Amino acid sequence: MNAKVVRICCGPYESLAYLLVDEERGDAVLIDAGPPAEEILNVLGREEASLRLVLVTHTHFDHIAGLPELADHMDVRALAHEEDISVLSDFWPLNMGPLHDLEPLEGDVRIGSLSIEPLHTPGHTPGSVCYHIRKLGAVFTGDTLFKGNIGRTNFKHGDPMRMRESLLRLMELPPSTAVLPGHGEPTTIGAERANLGEYLRWLET
Repeated sequence: MNAKVVRICCGPYESLAYLLVDEERGDAVLIDAGPPAEEILNVLGREEASLRLVLVTHTHFDHIAGLPELADHMDVRALAHEEDISVLSDFWPLNMGPLHDLEPLEGDVRIGSLSIEPLHTPGHTPGSVCYHIRKLGAVFTGDTLFKGNIGRTNFKHGDPMRMRESLLRLMELPPSTAVLPGHGEPTTIGAERANLGEYLRWLET
């Protein structure tokens, strides 16, 4: 299978969405949908891709507020971890309008021959999820792990100890695994292993 990954920068918060396109069939999966959805729609048109599913890394509004606008243009199924669905109303600003319906994640997700493995990585939010695609050697980390940094745990529902366990879990991935975060530039698991001790010290203070 030929799979293409398109990085999309969304709006004033510069949150990143990623479009995974099966180039043989034109089917696509979107990881996160920051506001506004205009650039996501532009990329879908340019790639001539049919969006089949949105996978949510976490439910902070800068990663999901593009969903209602996408739903104005197409049927959109969006999956998130049940722990984040249960606290979604705490993260959604009242002036953002109605919430978009989210369905709970249940196991691996497939696009063509590509298997996407959700890794529950709580800490930034209780239902934060990273999406590991072994075939591509990549993991989409949302706001759990960045280049040279980690997600904040001092927001509502954040948890430093759960973040610690999540980071340790991510570091078990092969060092060559590309880390594609929800903000900023890509990195690798190997590069971030070198920073792990510092990250864990931050979480203890």
